[in-house]
Parts: sequence; C-alpha cells; structure tokens
Amino acid sequence: QTMTLSPPPNETEEIAHSHRTQRDDSSDILELSSPSPGDASSGPLVRLTLQKRTLPPWVADQFEGWGERVSLPEWDADEKMSLEEHDDNDNDFLCSSDDDYRQNNGWKGTDLCHSVTSPVRISHYAIQYKDNGGVGTKLTGVAHFTPNAESHSGYCHGGSMTAAMDDVIGWTSFFVTGQCVPWSGFTAQVNVSLRRPIPVGSYLKIAGEITKTEGRKVWISSCLVCGNDDNEVYCTAEGLAILKK
Repeated sequence: QTMTLSPPPNETEEIAHSHRTQRDDSSDILELSSPSPGDASSGPLVRLTLQKRTLPPWVADQFEGWGERVSLPEWDADEKMSLEEHDDNDNDFLCSSDDDYRQNNGWKGTDLCHSVTSPVRISHYAIQYKDNGGVGTKLTGVAHFTPNAESHSGYCHGGSMTAAMDDVIGWTSFFVTGQCVPWSGFTAQVNVSLRRPIPVGSYLKIAGEITKTEGRKVWISSCLVCGNDDNEVYCTAEGLAILKK
C-alpha cells in the first residue's frame, strides 16, 4: 500500500540483485550550483549531478512487510517511489526553484536527512499501525550513510547516527493518532547508545516504535540494524516527543 500525497519524485536509484551487500563502495558524487543571493541573472535552476544509488536487495525483499509507504511533498523531489528503476542515462537533475515545495512553503534549505545532499540519507519510510497509532506502531526505512558523514577514516560520525535516531523518533511520533500528521510535535529527548561503527557507504535498516503514550507525550524506541540481520545492531535510542497543543 502507498500513502501518496504528491506526484512521484525523480531520483535515479536501482536495486542491486546480483549480490548480498550491506555496503556500496561507489561514493556518491554531487555537484551543486545555485543562484547567488540577490543575483537574479544567475537564474532559478539548481543542477545536481549524482551517481546512481544502489539499494541492497534486502530493501526489495522486506519492504512490503514494513507497512504503508509514507510520501510527503517536502521529501518527494528527492525520493523515488519505485523500488526498481534502471536508468543508464545521464544522472543530471534540473530542479526549478519555482516548483520547489519546500521553498514555497517556508523552508530555508534542504532536509538534513531526506535530500540528495544529506550526509545520512533516510528514505522509504513505511508505517505499520498498531491499535490505531498506539503502542507498537512502527516506522521503518532505509538509512544510507554517505561519504559526507565520515569522521574517522572510513567510518561515519556518531553525530550522523544520532541525527538518524532523532529523525525516526520524531516521525514515529507523528503517527500516534493513527494517521500521519507532519510537524505535529517536537523531539524533546534522545538518549543514544552507539553500539558499533558504521562504515562509509553502508545501507542500514532504521526503525522507530511507539512504546508508551501519556497525554501529549510519546515515547519511542529506535534502532539502526543490518538489513539482513536485526541482531547486528549499530545504534539504539530511547526518545521522547511532545505533541503540540
């Protein structure tokens, strides 16, 4: 099932069926140019050059069991709805700021965790409800740790792991009413345990689950695990989100 709130997005992405892999060693290459502030002559176009993302096979194998696909206009310009699309053409995207949902609706930049420029790029969120959004409701997705998240040589910064935990905790809380209500609250607390280092280029499964609710307070447990083995844990977190009045 798919919860579609906007037209399909336009990202070049493909599933690798040839081998079982947790890591993509081909680094993303991004060239970004944008208009200078106050320089109307530079035009409204932003050019992004990005190598293909190759999702590991476990995404296609498991995705249907994750629940209902989450689609939001503030993400969809950078996320492809299809799990399988093979495109050998030039991977340049021309994104007109005139058609940019975020810019036209109050945002000042790109999403830290959901854009083609994200150091840790989270995509393919899907929600599985329990008791109409109550305890047990679970949000699952894919977290790609790009070279831009690197800290120690070949490994990702612990802050990128914490940012991913903050993201899934916040978004899981938005489903507590039994439907997605974006930006309906704020993450108030994130207690993170970094279990093992994440190699640059890794694709991990990210998940958040509602464990308790009390008034406007929502408690969530979250984790980053190997896509092929939920017992291979890279990071866990316990979080508290506060819903708006």
